[in-house]
Amino acid sequence: MEDAIIEEFTSLKGVGESKAKALYEAGYTSYEDLNKATVEELSEVKGITEGLAEQILDEVSHFTDEVNAVETEEVEEETKVVPTAELEMEPESKRLLNVRKRQKLKKPHFVQTDQHKKKKLKDVWRKPRGLHNKKRKYILGKGEMARPGYGSPVAVKGLHPSGFEEILLSRAKDLDNVDPATQAIRIARTVGQRKRMDIVKKAQTLGLKILNPPYQEEVK
Repeated sequence: MEDAIIEEFTSLKGVGESKAKALYEAGYTSYEDLNKATVEELSEVKGITEGLAEQILDEVSHFTDEVNAVETEEVEEETKVVPTAELEMEPESKRLLNVRKRQKLKKPHFVQTDQHKKKKLKDVWRKPRGLHNKKRKYILGKGEMARPGYGSPVAVKGLHPSGFEEILLSRAKDLDNVDPATQAIRIARTVGQRKRMDIVKKAQTLGLKILNPPYQEEVK
């Protein structure tokens, strides 16, 4: 590997085998490493003058710009973004979604018995039990009971407010089974940043709607 790197450096104008070896021994192992260096840092290497350092940086910068341009074109060709599919909903489904929205605004907050008295009890719903439980007997002032009348319309139950069926996933390969016409994806919170970006890119190529997309600057 050392010989290959030294040979690569000798292709630079003004850099012979001895200077290429000096660059390698100074910790530079690629054109990218040279491009990140400054004139002052390169001129500290044995046999490299300030003029030669400027020449090396100029030549290396042109090379890295060309490589980056080619890689960008390849990525753009591989990941062609398909417009997100629009959901075609029937008027009745739209009406029921609005009904569900209004119902949720009126729905009380259900808590378990004596939650307001005991700190150890969590703020969650638990069915009241016990022969003398006042909430179970529907005594006023003891809190509302969760009953079927508070439920959402069956036709839109479980749907996202946008009307899509919500699909939770954590792997990019699971996207192949998602229908973009009726389903939208939600990326699990435990997914790491690298896998999250892979899922987003593949979803964009399939035209899928993402319910919790990352920041736009991270996707680019």
